[in-house]
Amino acid sequence: MFNSWLPESQDRLPLTWWKQHPVYLAAIIALVAAASMIVTAVLGYDLMGHFVFTFDRAFGELHLWTPLTYVLFNPPSLWTLIGCYLLWSFGEAVERHLGRRAFVRMLLLLLLVSPLLITVLGLLGIRGPGCAGILQLEFGVFIAFATLYPRAKISIIILTIDAWVLAAIFVGLNALGSLAARDWLSLLLLAANVGSAYAFIRYETGELKLPSMPKPAFKPAKAKKPATPHAPTVDDILDKISREGMQSLTAEERRILDKASDEMKRRAR
Repeated sequence: MFNSWLPESQDRLPLTWWKQHPVYLAAIIALVAAASMIVTAVLGYDLMGHFVFTFDRAFGELHLWTPLTYVLFNPPSLWTLIGCYLLWSFGEAVERHLGRRAFVRMLLLLLLVSPLLITVLGLLGIRGPGCAGILQLEFGVFIAFATLYPRAKISIIILTIDAWVLAAIFVGLNALGSLAARDWLSLLLLAANVGSAYAFIRYETGELKLPSMPKPAFKPAKAKKPATPHAPTVDDILDKISREGMQSLTAEERRILDKASDEMKRRAR
């Protein structure tokens, strides 16, 4: 299914073109996220709340679709709109570099890492916050961009700074905010999101290798080939005649003896 939806031959081509401009998957996702703000406002928070992921709602009320749909709950916000633009811009750069197939794998990782962590904590009896909105995914894409292009220059009003510096500032501010509120679960979710984006880019660029399973020390015993019998020599045949008589010879032994006799006669001539 993955190969049919995302053929490898079109991995680095745009999805479509609009007024001679290439349109990549990152742009489509950014437009869907922007449209979801309108949908959230029209349908209201109560109805759209069924898309939000929490441990109790997902497993207590069997809202099993919420680990994938929580990114569609986006109340109208300027920050969400700015995040959509950043997802379009930075996500497109990551997609062009890695290819669409790897980009989709990264999006799925960033989408599922928070629900998975919240689920593990819930199974341990720790009730954590829910997941709602696309801001976390957008932030993970920016971390991926900063990991891929750490020295890329980003202009902010009158400042121009490296991408890795801006990423460090964002991560530091979020971490300090969670630390000040003693919100350890949010701090853990932040670390999971940032770490997943960073590790994925390192892995895709070949800078990070997954540990391999150690090979067993013993080797399976090889099956022994049956030994092929050697043809008897003339001396062996003569010894057999002296022990058991001429009648004990097999057809093969008689043939060998006759051949040796003919050879001796030929040499004698």
